[in-house]
Amino acid sequence: MDKENTTIPKWKRFEKLIHDIHAQWAPEGAIVKLDDEIVGCQSGVQRQIDISIRVKVAQYDVLIVVECKDKSRPIDVEELGSFSKLLEDVRANKGVLISTSGFTPAAVTMARALAIDTRTYIDTESVDWGTEVTIPVLLIRVKLDSWAASFSSIPGQPWAVPTNVPFPLIETYSPDGTPLGPIITLLGRKWNHDETLHEPGEHTVTLEEHVLVNAGNIQGHTKISAKLRVERYFYLGPLGVRLAGFRDEQNGSLSTKELTTDFIEPASIERGEVPGWRELSEIRNYAVSDIESLPSSETATVTSEEAENRGIPVKAMLVMNYIDALPEQADDLEGSTIAPKF
Repeated sequence: MDKENTTIPKWKRFEKLIHDIHAQWAPEGAIVKLDDEIVGCQSGVQRQIDISIRVKVAQYDVLIVVECKDKSRPIDVEELGSFSKLLEDVRANKGVLISTSGFTPAAVTMARALAIDTRTYIDTESVDWGTEVTIPVLLIRVKLDSWAASFSSIPGQPWAVPTNVPFPLIETYSPDGTPLGPIITLLGRKWNHDETLHEPGEHTVTLEEHVLVNAGNIQGHTKISAKLRVERYFYLGPLGVRLAGFRDEQNGSLSTKELTTDFIEPASIERGEVPGWRELSEIRNYAVSDIESLPSSETATVTSEEAENRGIPVKAMLVMNYIDALPEQADDLEGSTIAPKF
């Protein structure tokens, strides 16, 4: 903290900080003034205004009044009522009350009725007003739970399949002899690029219509298909974020120029090693199109078939999909843990 700031009261520094943020965010032509004075239309006296914003909209003059409250307790209805009377006295078109410690539920209800914005200032890196912030995240785990291969003979062609090699590792070749890679890589090229295969349930997919495989001294001609069993798993939990901005206490949204999330570790979440996260088994494999169609910045409320008529709501500000990628080339096989299950 610089030397100048140590001589200025903390509440005053807060007002200056909020002024600077609004000056940066204000549209071109807006006048953002710190510590303004406006004569009240009802009182006839000078009223002190923490921050005033004047702007023209379609040739009309608009006045926005912002009041800053740097307190250790939530703002209550008394302070809300006092601010409402100030707005009425100076004939403000809009009022915004900004707190460092939130608002009581009654104050938020009252503000909503009076069309006053209630914002809490959040800065995860600030020495004076720092706080930890998390957002609710829904992690959708798409898992290829098991798969099996099937081999069909090509009419009029020799047919053979090696039995001394695990079937995912059987090498395949095109009819002209070009190497296509092991069977697992044929599956990888389908799985990684066809989103329809990621829907929960069973899928049958043709990997190749006509390939060659070597079985001892015989080169077999075969069609290879795979049957997949896919499941979705849902995990809900908090994800830490770093930001400087405002939380709207009436709708829960965040306003900031930049937001950085902490790292998310799906494997650790699946193993139950991350505090605060839990699996939502009640909605596994139900349609979640309502979740996925929403922009990630919105707060989503989703009930999947009312969770078998039990009404399990899922709320998240961010939805993340976690899908295992299968190897597409032989070189990708090194270190792969993908194994067949029957």
